[in-house]
Amino acid sequence: MENNILKQIFFDKHNHWDHFQKKHGAKIRPIVRKEIEKFRGCGNPKNGFKLFVCEGCHDVRKVPYRCKGRFCTTCSVGESEEWSRLLTEEVLQVNHRHVIFTIDEGLRDVFLLHRHLLKDLMDEARLIMDFSKRKRK
Repeated sequence: MENNILKQIFFDKHNHWDHFQKKHGAKIRPIVRKEIEKFRGCGNPKNGFKLFVCEGCHDVRKVPYRCKGRFCTTCSVGESEEWSRLLTEEVLQVNHRHVIFTIDEGLRDVFLLHRHLLKDLMDEARLIMDFSKRKRK
């Protein structure tokens, strides 16, 4: 059995991911589907592997390719650590505030169809940030 607990939950004999897709299919963004499908095949030798042979004892090892997906608990750990290291070196050396602006799920389709509106939204976010800076002084 697969040792990745998240993979067990998603893809075990009960097919939780497939049931979830059937129930919420229209609400699942395409990028989420893509990441989950990459995750499903991660580490499967059927999707390709590297073959290593010891020149001394001739022991053969197959090392399957990884998905390098954002959702994968095996692959994303290294990416997250590297990103964290870079942030520590570059960004965190100055005083700053981290603010995240999100788009409500109900409005995502509007912004997907009219991507040019995203610039206007970000400009508005900058105005809010400028206003909050003035209020703090």
